Amino acid sequence: MVSGLCNMDQPHDAESVIEEMRIEKLKPGVFEYKSVLYCYGRLGLFDDMNRIVHRMETEGHKIDTVCSNMVLSSYGAHDALPQMGSWLQKLKDFNVPLSLRTYNTVLNSSPTFTSLLKDLNSCPLSVSELLTFLNEDELVLVRALTQSSVLDEAMEWSSLEGKLDLHGMHLSSSYLIMMQWMDEIKVRFSEEKCVVPAEIVVVSGSGKHSSVRGESPVKALVKKIMVRTGSPMRIDRKNVGSFIAKGKTVKEWICQ
Repeated sequence: MVSGLCNMDQPHDAESVIEEMRIEKLKPGVFEYKSVLYCYGRLGLFDDMNRIVHRMETEGHKIDTVCSNMVLSSYGAHDALPQMGSWLQKLKDFNVPLSLRTYNTVLNSSPTFTSLLKDLNSCPLSVSELLTFLNEDELVLVRALTQSSVLDEAMEWSSLEGKLDLHGMHLSSSYLIMMQWMDEIKVRFSEEKCVVPAEIVVVSGSGKHSSVRGESPVKALVKKIMVRTGSPMRIDRKNVGSFIAKGKTVKEWICQ
């Protein structure tokens, strides 16, 4: 009932059902609260949304990454970027990890990212350059994202292979992760005891799940970045959804 009422944009009625559950000594769980929270958020009723968040906390329900992404999605849908920034700071204070979905949600709400990625021939080619294009609210958001562990989770690094997997990332997320990745591998290759992988691979996907099958926006983005930066990485003949090059060759390129 709670879920159904929320699907019909009736969060107040859904909250009344939760109160009836209490009277009947049925303890409402995280699912019920998340449903009501997200419904309030979708409708832009942020005071009510935050009231539910506070209630969950006082009743011992942990505010997790899924719940956090619901709040961020709600703010993003209503262009409330300052509130998104404040919420990301709260997550950092409470050690709530960010996720790939967090990247997608936050960056898709940034008008500058949307604008920059309309022209891949002129978009910035480093995080430092990107930051000069952002307004104050967007700077807070990007800095919070880049301080998370999401890039580390998307990377693998060993003597055999250094891989970056962009699966599940929207165009804006793929772009920022690529910029972070180039900075990160430059730092790694600059270390004396760095392990140089035999191959470096960037997995972009071939477009099987794109709106136009076989035409991957992420693949097009990666290809353009590789060309503009003079990267030695090329599309893998064995897997057209990947870019590949020898580790030593990539090291020479990134550290020049």
